[in-house]
Amino acid sequence: MRLALIHNPRSRKNRRDGRKFALHASALLGDGFLVPSSHDEMQEMVAALARSAVPLIAINGGDGTVSDVMTAIARSYPSGSLPDIAIFPSGNTNLIAQDIGFSRRGIQALRQLYERSGIFQRTMRRPLKISWPKDEHEFRLGMFQGSSGYARAIAIAHSPHVLRYAPHNLAVAVTLIEAFGGLLRRRQRETWLAGDRFVLESEGRTVAEGRSFMFLSTALQKLNLGIWPFWNADKTKTDGLHYLHVADHPKRLMQATWALLRGRAPDWLRESPDYTSGRAESLTLTCKGDFVLDGECFSPGANNQIILSQGPEFGFVHD
Repeated sequence: MRLALIHNPRSRKNRRDGRKFALHASALLGDGFLVPSSHDEMQEMVAALARSAVPLIAINGGDGTVSDVMTAIARSYPSGSLPDIAIFPSGNTNLIAQDIGFSRRGIQALRQLYERSGIFQRTMRRPLKISWPKDEHEFRLGMFQGSSGYARAIAIAHSPHVLRYAPHNLAVAVTLIEAFGGLLRRRQRETWLAGDRFVLESEGRTVAEGRSFMFLSTALQKLNLGIWPFWNADKTKTDGLHYLHVADHPKRLMQATWALLRGRAPDWLRESPDYTSGRAESLTLTCKGDFVLDGECFSPGANNQIILSQGPEFGFVHD
């Protein structure tokens, strides 16, 4: 078997046309077409692919599915023999696919990949790795992580009254509107602005300490619509994870948000102590609240601490 495909029928776009795709993919790939019904079953399926040394795994789903599959691969394959990955953008969020995935999806993308028609690029990338101290939980791989205010915003975006009426990209916009609307309401404003108790450490030094309005980190190199809320304060660092920390009660929050949504970081923003951004090979984050990895919510564990680092290097095949 030279190609396997992991299909998530619950992904937003697959709920619309996934049955037709599944019939076609099953006929084309046979035992290589996999539809896991749980995380445990996915792990077992990927372990079987590892035993057969399958060199290419396609993923038909969104960011959460990609995160799950990368995690299962890293736990099953030998570290020096990871398979290439091809991502079809079929989920609620497709940030990963828009950076290093296929522009097409469905039967057309599958046939293109299966027949090796067209010229494919192969981009090497190390995903973000989340670890818990003392191995409280098994590590997870992903591409986009957020804590504090970001986790609150995702909870709103995933609420039924938002998702029922809007595709996810619009739901995120509605989330931002609701979040800023909350800042205008006195009772909710203080809860959001006060944030969570927070300590961020990197390479033996404390990067930020106090309270956090929002924290983001990513292994991606671009986001939707030119949005890029990061900049590199240390020009000597050219690799590692991008991160942004916004302190509690940040000054000029509206102006900062408008600038970062357009991928800009003016001098006043870079110089403000309320906004800290850079690159790091490893970060230790202490924050009591839950955090989000590629749209899925997780607990920081008993000591409220997680370690963010670079995972193993994958090859992503894309058009």
